[in-house]
Amino acid sequence: MTLTVNGSSSRLPSLEYKLLLYFMENPDRVVSKDELFQKVWQDAITGDGTLNVHIFRLREKIEKNISKPEVITTVYRTGYIFNSAAAELL
Repeated sequence: MTLTVNGSSSRLPSLEYKLLLYFMENPDRVVSKDELFQKVWQDAITGDGTLNVHIFRLREKIEKNISKPEVITTVYRTGYIFNSAAAELL
């Protein structure tokens, strides 16, 4: 899968694609880590580190400034929010 953001194309591996798709299907609400494990990894044994790496890699591809994410934001100790208004600006 290839993702194009602001004219720049990036390869999007399967899990990153599933993660982005799930966020896009559930915009503007907190998505818990457990929910992501169930829906994206389908309960495969994984941990927070794996999720964090995939979120980071996805942010590298879609955020204007990775040090200040606006599209996928972290909700401390809870999960993440996909901000549809910020995503529309891409």
